[in-house]
Amino acid sequence: MFSGCETMDLNQIESESDANARFLDPSYTFNYAQIEFASFIESTNGFTQRVTRQMAMTGGDTYDNAFQPSSFNTSWTRGYGILNAIKIMEPKAKANNQNFILGASKVLRCYTLATLVDVYGDVPNSEALQGNANLNPKYDKSVDVYKAIFAELDEAITLLNMAIATPGKVSDDLYYNKNAAKWRTLAKTLKFKMLVNSRFAGSELGLDIKNEINTILTANDIIDTEDEDFQFRYGPNRDVPNSRHPMYNDQYELGGGAYIANYFMWAMTTEKGYSANVTATTPNIDPRINYYFFKQVNDPSNYDDFVLPRLLRPLHYDDAQYTSFYFPSSVPTCYKVSNWVKSTIPGSGFWGRDHGDNSGIPPDNELRTVAGVYPIGGAFGAAKSVQTSGVAGALGAGITPILLSSYVHFMKAEVILEMGVTGNAKSEFLAGINSSLDKSTKSVNGYPVLDATQTTVLAANKTFYYNEMSNYFDGQLSQAKKLEIIMKEYFLATWGNGIESYNSYRRTGYPSNFQPTLEFNSGAFYSCALYPSDAKENNPNVPENVRTRKVFWDKNNVILH
Repeated sequence: MFSGCETMDLNQIESESDANARFLDPSYTFNYAQIEFASFIESTNGFTQRVTRQMAMTGGDTYDNAFQPSSFNTSWTRGYGILNAIKIMEPKAKANNQNFILGASKVLRCYTLATLVDVYGDVPNSEALQGNANLNPKYDKSVDVYKAIFAELDEAITLLNMAIATPGKVSDDLYYNKNAAKWRTLAKTLKFKMLVNSRFAGSELGLDIKNEINTILTANDIIDTEDEDFQFRYGPNRDVPNSRHPMYNDQYELGGGAYIANYFMWAMTTEKGYSANVTATTPNIDPRINYYFFKQVNDPSNYDDFVLPRLLRPLHYDDAQYTSFYFPSSVPTCYKVSNWVKSTIPGSGFWGRDHGDNSGIPPDNELRTVAGVYPIGGAFGAAKSVQTSGVAGALGAGITPILLSSYVHFMKAEVILEMGVTGNAKSEFLAGINSSLDKSTKSVNGYPVLDATQTTVLAANKTFYYNEMSNYFDGQLSQAKKLEIIMKEYFLATWGNGIESYNSYRRTGYPSNFQPTLEFNSGAFYSCALYPSDAKENNPNVPENVRTRKVFWDKNNVILH
């Protein structure tokens, strides 16, 4: 899911005259870029979801050995493949006045390049993709690449305005059904997202960040409703072609797939006082639980040491900094399963894996918890094995969430609280929660079908959760605690998108109680990804490959873990 055998040598990308003729066709290139962009996001998620405890980091027991430069080849390859294809087709699209295709493609290009900057820092841009004209492109400073992206987004908005005024022939649009106005909204929202990332770095960009954000919000043309969500939709086909969500392919065939991080399931359940005994009159604390996760077994305590190895709980797991945000005096972090916090294994836990657990894999492929209906189109309901060759649940017809209205509401709450941007932080915080609850608890292609009791419970859960979070927000006396609850809920809403949780963690230091590695000395956190081995081997201009490098906007002095 993360590593791959694909490679791309940035120094040997074909010149326009030698390029595959298909990339000279704007319609073909736009289709290619749309599909490849989703793959780029998913391959980048392979790193970002693991360091932010959505998925379990199992490649090593410390940050020193969890990832290698070769781990990043696929993400880098796909990103620069998108940039290259759009560069090749741009002259033809301009000549043909294909404003929609070029405008939307530029938004994809900007989103790809911004993600590369956010994850890697300095990257090739001004001298990249020139073929034999420059075999060793320099690595531009990340702040300079951000400046170039802002300028290109303005170009994209101009093109999309022209497409709105004079619609032309449009090829397939897998995101917004040929709606140029929604692509324009995405472009403006991407600018907003970049400004939020850069809220401590206005001087480097030469911008008044607060004023820029206020201008965007006043114009009221950013993603704030579900129908504007930027996401890639998958289908239910297993063969010819396989159109399913990649995590469904991974977890719903026969091998069990990648482990979900125990911390993420703990944060959704035990940290908040989750009760397994849910009825119509005793609502569950978080209504997303049974949509986010699917248990293959209900009670992990029924299994022996061979299947669920019971090593001694690390002493540092009881450190106060890792305890529950909501119940700091009584709920320490998880261990082995989502709700095993001390020596006893309670029933009804979610079976995942701890941060940095690179021990051998026991025979638990039909036991571990897998992702549910949201976002991968998985299963819902009573516990059972779903290692059934891809015939369970919604058959993988899920989504890759990229930039959702819930994300935008949480980011607005952040900058209102922290920067004094116009608006009400609590209202945006609660709007983000509502948006996440509504989106993630929907049926996918008619699955699941809830009976009357389940429908009543779900409605009660949503109301209960909304009120609980409203009360928690009001109960936080300090601004720092209010920010933490905003960022914790933002983190939970990003399930399926590790990029935004990675950005927000570095930007704010929250959630502050991430489960640590099993090893006490984890080494320094990944402030950035490693440059891929393909790039290192082919370009002498690649900067030093250290994970403590920081993107220009990362000015938070909190020690991350």
